[in-house]
Amino acid sequence: MSLQPLAQAEPTLIFIPDISGFSRFVKHNEIQHSQHIVEELLEAIIDANDIGLEISEIEGDAVLFYRQGVPPTSVELLAQIQRMYVRFHGHLKRYETHRICQCGACSSAHNLALKFIVHFGEISQKHVRNFTKLFGNDLIIAHRLMKNEVELEEYVLFTHQLLNACSAWVEMQQAAWDDPREGEGTYDGETVKYCYLPLEPLKVHVPEPRIEDYSVGATAKALTVEGVINAPMEMVFDVVSDVSFRHRWIAGLQDSGDLNGKITRAGSSHRCVMGGSAESDPAFISHKFELAQNVITWIESEHKAKWDVMIKLERIGKQLTRIYYIFFVKSNPLARLKFRLNTKHKMAAWVSGNFVTLDAYCKELLSEQHAHPAHIVTGLTV
Repeated sequence: MSLQPLAQAEPTLIFIPDISGFSRFVKHNEIQHSQHIVEELLEAIIDANDIGLEISEIEGDAVLFYRQGVPPTSVELLAQIQRMYVRFHGHLKRYETHRICQCGACSSAHNLALKFIVHFGEISQKHVRNFTKLFGNDLIIAHRLMKNEVELEEYVLFTHQLLNACSAWVEMQQAAWDDPREGEGTYDGETVKYCYLPLEPLKVHVPEPRIEDYSVGATAKALTVEGVINAPMEMVFDVVSDVSFRHRWIAGLQDSGDLNGKITRAGSSHRCVMGGSAESDPAFISHKFELAQNVITWIESEHKAKWDVMIKLERIGKQLTRIYYIFFVKSNPLARLKFRLNTKHKMAAWVSGNFVTLDAYCKELLSEQHAHPAHIVTGLTV
């Protein structure tokens, strides 16, 4: 593999949003859910990029953005930082109100914070296939500044090198949400001066999550199918609520597409890929989760067909769970007749067969002393 020669250094903005508390969050919590949550937060930050920043790399808990040429004005940068901050904390707020899992990662995600390091200097690039690698002393400075003397949990730090490169930077005094504070640090014998702003005042702009109604108004009970699974209720819930795994135990299902998250929560959506067109494959939204000591219920709504499935799990023994699939259709005679004539009997046989496969999988987990990989923790005890 051949690499292109190192390009000549060019004036470049270096912009690094960094998730504070990441190391502690991952170290002390369920690793898989920690990773999923951080991935979603980084995606939220990236989606909020409105000033043409390019991504050089994602560094676990941070994104290394850059932009060559004339630096943005202070007004542009402050607006960009506010958009990313609001998107980040808006995602955390929604996650807290919609989450089901009670594991350490899911229940402590709201404690994560965000900081920004913004610098300007001479940066070279090397291109390796589709990736752009940045090089230069100013990149090293930007990374070293992530370990600084600022005692705030959430802040944005601008180096004086950036301030001096931007002719309109004096506008920050009028545009900023707080008074800039000065600081400096010594890195490899070089003193770097900077100013910084707290981000706490921006929390007033973070919207409260909307209370969403995902139901389709299907109130007429059309079919109830029940079965018994030889496994604890919590294990059955972990498996059944994991829509990405359903093709392993539901007959005819090839995959679950269009997932809007990897951790089950209220508002989780998926498409049942059955081999038809994307338009004909049913799409579901999971909601109305109710977790009690011996009963767990939730609803999955299919908005195109206008029917709901209530899934109910009932603990009938330490290693025994009764499962119900209860189908609801629109409360009008035509919808009920259509379901009874065209769907009811085939649906009942299909669901019963799926319960058999589900039971076999749960028995296999128990015999091998494994847990299902979704790791949804209900917090319930037998």
